[in-house]
Amino acid sequence: MNRPFVAFLITLLFASNAHSVLAQWDQLLNKTYPQRYQDLSKIYVRIIADGDSTSAFREIASMKRWAKAHDDSELELESDLLKAYYLTIRHTNQTARIASMLNELVVKATEQNSKQLIARSLKVLGDYYWTDGRNYELAFETYIQMESILDEVDTDEFPDKGYALAAIAHPYYNFSDYEKALPLLQQILHLKFNPDMHAGYNSALVTTAVIYRKLGNLDSSDHYFRRVIRKESPGNYKLWAAIARGGLGENAYLRGNYAEAMPLLQANIDEAIAQKDYGPAAQSLITQANIHLKNNAYKKAEQLAHTARHYLDITHPERYRHFQDLYTVLVKLSVEQGKPKLAEAYLDSALFARDSMNRKYNEKLMIRAQQKTELHKLRAKMERAESDQKLKVIERNMSLALVLLVAVGAVYVYQTQRKRHRQAQLLKEMEIRQKEQELENATLQLNEFARNISEKSKQIETLENKQGPDPEALTQLRESTILTQEDWDYFKKLFGKVHGDYLHRLRERFPDLTQGEMRFIALAKLGLGYQEMSATLGISSHAVRTTKYRLLKKIDVPDDRSLEELVMDI
Repeated sequence: MNRPFVAFLITLLFASNAHSVLAQWDQLLNKTYPQRYQDLSKIYVRIIADGDSTSAFREIASMKRWAKAHDDSELELESDLLKAYYLTIRHTNQTARIASMLNELVVKATEQNSKQLIARSLKVLGDYYWTDGRNYELAFETYIQMESILDEVDTDEFPDKGYALAAIAHPYYNFSDYEKALPLLQQILHLKFNPDMHAGYNSALVTTAVIYRKLGNLDSSDHYFRRVIRKESPGNYKLWAAIARGGLGENAYLRGNYAEAMPLLQANIDEAIAQKDYGPAAQSLITQANIHLKNNAYKKAEQLAHTARHYLDITHPERYRHFQDLYTVLVKLSVEQGKPKLAEAYLDSALFARDSMNRKYNEKLMIRAQQKTELHKLRAKMERAESDQKLKVIERNMSLALVLLVAVGAVYVYQTQRKRHRQAQLLKEMEIRQKEQELENATLQLNEFARNISEKSKQIETLENKQGPDPEALTQLRESTILTQEDWDYFKKLFGKVHGDYLHRLRERFPDLTQGEMRFIALAKLGLGYQEMSATLGISSHAVRTTKYRLLKKIDVPDDRSLEELVMDI
């Protein structure tokens, strides 16, 4: 066979396998869990059976890629659950990784509001803690969390809800907490019937019956065993019916109805041996041996007891539970046969088996109590760490808030001060502008005042030089030019606005000046001449000169300076 043809066949084979793998993912796409849980179950069984982790993880990755490519987010999470479940079966020592994966999956499923995925993820985690992690307390906490989710879903959304409830009931039963186990089992029995869940239904009936037997309520126990026989759930009926008949046989034995018990026990023995389930067969054989012992059929009792022992030697590790009953039968048998030493040996074995069972049960109780204490300590430590972290965050936030508050306060104060400064500056500018305006107006009015006086003086001079002046008009003009007290007050106000406190400074420098001399200097400050001063003061020009001369003497003006210069310097 030539190489190209071989290569072609290999390529064809891989393409065929790839198509087959993708086809199985294709039939799962964009379906609800009830629509695909049966196909998923087959895939789970097949992949878990693959002991090659590399091969299994490759196939799971293929499933996830296919789901992502076709926008099926729930199928993506399903692939994560399958991987985590594979680790709980094939890599049981990877506790941290398994717990992290499943807890993360619970978070993602919660975000997608996929309650069945939440419940199934918690079931896988709880089962792992119970079976492989041997952490009973964490298992109980996980199951309790799962139970709260199961309360929110029905079998239409979660078809295998019964198995999830059974996973919770089993640990309570294992710790003899029947008060909590029974309600969970009753929930299973009241679920909408699902033919695929026959094992869970029948298991709930049988377990309920056994619990009532342990509680001493044999009538209720019979009721639930008979419900199995009535074929309420037909799946694998022959096996479950045999178990139920064996249970009824045990109850008949406890009542002392040995004739009724024998055929029922035998039915269980026959089916158990056919199924190679030797533990239940041994238990029924031991009960039959007890019945023969009570009927003084010692040979038959011994034969059945040794057959039971043979089956226990090849059965599961829980055989010590049956050894306790077996050795008790052998003790009685040895006593009846007059073999005290053998009876003593069997008695020791019976006590040892009983102590072993009690020790194992007590060890589980102690382990759970210890785990509970450690879990509380861990939680307390985590809470303290979280509290410390929160305190640090609060302190940091308070520091930041304080800094921010100080910054905001500083900005507010700065803005307020700036605003006030700006307002003060604006007010000051307004005042300055107002004063400048007032000064300008006062200057204009003062100049107008001086100009008016100058013009009137010129008019008086013109009238005086005119031939035949009108005496009355001249008198009126002169009177209108002379400053009255009211005019003088108005003049001082204008003068003060223009020249400030000039008159005050003049008074301080020359306190002996008369009111008239003060007026003279003020008019000189305005630059008025003798004639204008004469008209304004209502005196002659000669009097004006005389006043000036006296002032020069009075204020001691140096020879090299004029009165006008001194007036300007004040």
